Amino acid sequence: MDQIVEYVFGAANFVPHGYCLTWRPDLVALHAVSDAGIAAAYFAIPLAIVVFARRRGDITGEARQIAILFSAFIVLCGITHLGGLLTLWYPYYGLDGMAKAATAFVSILTAIVVWRMLPRLVAIASPRQIEVINQRLVEEAAARDRAYGDLEAARRDLERQVAERTRELAEVRQLFEAATRGAQITVSSQDRDLRYTWIHNPWLGMRESDVVGKADDALFPELACATIVAHKRRAIEASRPDTFEVEIPNGDASSWFRIDVTPLTDGEGGVTGIACTAIDITGSKRLEEMRADLSRRLSESVQRFNVALRSGDIVVFSQDTDLRYIWTNRNDTVLRPVVGKTDADLHKEPDLTPIVALKTEAMAAKEPRSGEIRVDGGDAVRWFDLFVEPTVAVDGVVTGVTCAAIDITDAKRSEEQMRLVMRELTHRSKNLLAVVQAIARQTAQQAGTVGEFVDGFGERLRALAGAQDLLVAENWSGVRLEQVIRGQIGHYMPQDRSRVVVEGPEVTLTPEATQVLALALHELATNAAKYGALSNDAGIVTVTWRLEVADDDVALRFDWQETGGPPVEPPTRRGFGRIVVEQNVARSLDAHVDLQFPQQGVRATFVIPLEQLNPPARR
Repeated sequence: MDQIVEYVFGAANFVPHGYCLTWRPDLVALHAVSDAGIAAAYFAIPLAIVVFARRRGDITGEARQIAILFSAFIVLCGITHLGGLLTLWYPYYGLDGMAKAATAFVSILTAIVVWRMLPRLVAIASPRQIEVINQRLVEEAAARDRAYGDLEAARRDLERQVAERTRELAEVRQLFEAATRGAQITVSSQDRDLRYTWIHNPWLGMRESDVVGKADDALFPELACATIVAHKRRAIEASRPDTFEVEIPNGDASSWFRIDVTPLTDGEGGVTGIACTAIDITGSKRLEEMRADLSRRLSESVQRFNVALRSGDIVVFSQDTDLRYIWTNRNDTVLRPVVGKTDADLHKEPDLTPIVALKTEAMAAKEPRSGEIRVDGGDAVRWFDLFVEPTVAVDGVVTGVTCAAIDITDAKRSEEQMRLVMRELTHRSKNLLAVVQAIARQTAQQAGTVGEFVDGFGERLRALAGAQDLLVAENWSGVRLEQVIRGQIGHYMPQDRSRVVVEGPEVTLTPEATQVLALALHELATNAAKYGALSNDAGIVTVTWRLEVADDDVALRFDWQETGGPPVEPPTRRGFGRIVVEQNVARSLDAHVDLQFPQQGVRATFVIPLEQLNPPARR
């Protein structure tokens, strides 16, 4: 466009005049000044670009290419204007045309380059955008400065934490080493081939150099090694922890270890090895064996203790300070189940006071106490020897009592029975002496000679002694009537025992009735042996008794009947035997006595009141 304008402007310097151009010096001068100014401006612009590029020093690539093209284009434009200025005086229009053609070519080339670079040029920010971007960059720089400060503070804090953690880790490592060494704990790691890669506090007196790099089969006996390897292989294959115990021979003895196996994995979950913790449990194993043995022996002792308690009718129980029962070895006590109850719930006066006093005194004095107690079980009264032991805690505080109660009811009854027997023996001894005196006096009155007295007195004493033997055998509780009869007739029993018939229900006599009837039966049996049915070979003695109603009351009817003996003649005088049968039985037993002497044989009937019989005869 500039070339066209200049051409038109230059052509205007010539005015047609006929067929010739007319030269105008004023227009030529003006045109020359204009071209010179424009050329100077064109040359100043690339010079400024060069100066700017040199000062920047960072214009490269496409920007450098554009700068060169623009500079060349502007320089050519300046040359073109200079060429137009020269043509004012010298008509070198061909050269001027070539300059203009070069300028056009460079212009087109520049346009092409700029057109291709137009999207990037359009993307170049405007001054306002650059201002906003610069403001943003300033803010980001400030933010980066603040972030840098924060990061620096964080770095210092992290360094402090790392130092603290390093110190703590060192302390933990020291504690770890002390703990594992003192607790006999071995920690190790192995690869998948079970080759040791690290170990701390090796077992069985080994050193680290003895273990690292080796496998289990090089360290342990075959049997123990098989167990260890099997568990470790199982943990690796299942990728799951495993725990087991193994016995490892160690010289003449063996050591027990509890081994915990934990698989070690990589980032993708594959097992790369194992970590093991081996704890020496030899001491605990031995303690466990001792505990099992002690438990077994304790169980046996408890069983024997319980058997002894049950066979000995002993009740053992514990109570707290409120005398509330908290344990007992048996529930089938006189008072039924007692656990959870107190003595006040179980006992009444006058039994309660001595029981509570005995236990309270033991707790107050912290010393054992014992005594006899009486317990009313409702159905019966029982007696116990009570042994009270205070239960004292480790700190010396009394927490209750432990008691053992031994049933002495039978012994107590035996003691009472013994006292009764002693009193009865004293009484009966006096009576017996009186009876002996009476026997002696009556025997002496009836005897004609000393020999007759000795024989009669001895026989009667023997009969009395037999009754005493029966009473002693039965603890003076009474003797069955059949025993008394056979005991007195037995001395005169014939070879043919069928000649003596003894029949009747079971009846038990009181001790006094036993003595009286024994003497009476002795006299009847002696008389039968000397003069009656037992004095020949054909006589029969029949002794029967039964319970019957007499005078609106139950009584014992006793019959002695002799048959088949020599004919009987009524006695002309009342001898000692008749006195014993008639008077002694009637007076001592308050009985009705009927003694008869028919010719066929002696007959004696006693009707004895029920009071002379022991309770079994009441049924």
